[in-house]
Amino acid sequence: MPDSLPPALAAQLAEVPRGNTQKHVNRAVLADLLTHEAARLGQPGLRWLDAPCGEGEFLTQVRRFFPQADLSGVDVRPVAPAVPGAPVHYQVADLSRAVPFVEDPPFEVLTSISGIMCFANTAQFIAGCAQRLRPGGLLLVSNDNCLTVRDRLSYLFSGRVRRFKLLFEPHEGNFQLVQHQELKRLFDVNGVALKRVVYTAFYTEDLLYLPLALLLWPWQWWQLRRARSSTSQVLRRQLFGFKSLLYRHYFFVGEKLGATEA
Repeated sequence: MPDSLPPALAAQLAEVPRGNTQKHVNRAVLADLLTHEAARLGQPGLRWLDAPCGEGEFLTQVRRFFPQADLSGVDVRPVAPAVPGAPVHYQVADLSRAVPFVEDPPFEVLTSISGIMCFANTAQFIAGCAQRLRPGGLLLVSNDNCLTVRDRLSYLFSGRVRRFKLLFEPHEGNFQLVQHQELKRLFDVNGVALKRVVYTAFYTEDLLYLPLALLLWPWQWWQLRRARSSTSQVLRRQLFGFKSLLYRHYFFVGEKLGATEA
């Protein structure tokens, strides 16, 4: 939890339920937005889209901490999520095909919590998200981290990273592996400037992998420093820093550029 948050607000964030994602993800996302974006997100009528929104676990917490936001959601579920307060603007859609709300005004915030691993066509999805944002709007996408020591060992010995089975059933829930490099590239090509990368969901049991992480980190740091890339050293350290070897989840926070900046 960021130290800059008031104690009362930090106590409220500690009560945020896990929801349908890794532990502490919803809490970490909200804490980050409250720390870095509170001024812009406190504006009345701010339009916020969550895609996919599931049963509304995350949107319920958004309404709790940003009560003035005008909330929208999209999912394949036929019924709108039951979020306390004003009804959520809801559309049923397959996000592997298109992001809806085409005819609506653009959004100031678009969040996707643990969603991109559940459907294909990530490139089309990120492009659709960028199109639904106004210039200066925020795009926040979270995803399971496949860079951990545990995942690397799993791939070495079984040919798969932990969150994905070796053999998929036809209606598998998690099947789309999206690497950090690809997600950042999709932000770039769609005119969304990556502002920061935050790792979360650390489990005590993963301390077992700390010795190996300490051995791997100098080599990873050296490659990170030497790589030829337009990506700044600050973002490189956030993308592939030491936490990437142990924490199970991460999220990108990006800002849509204006037409002259893209």
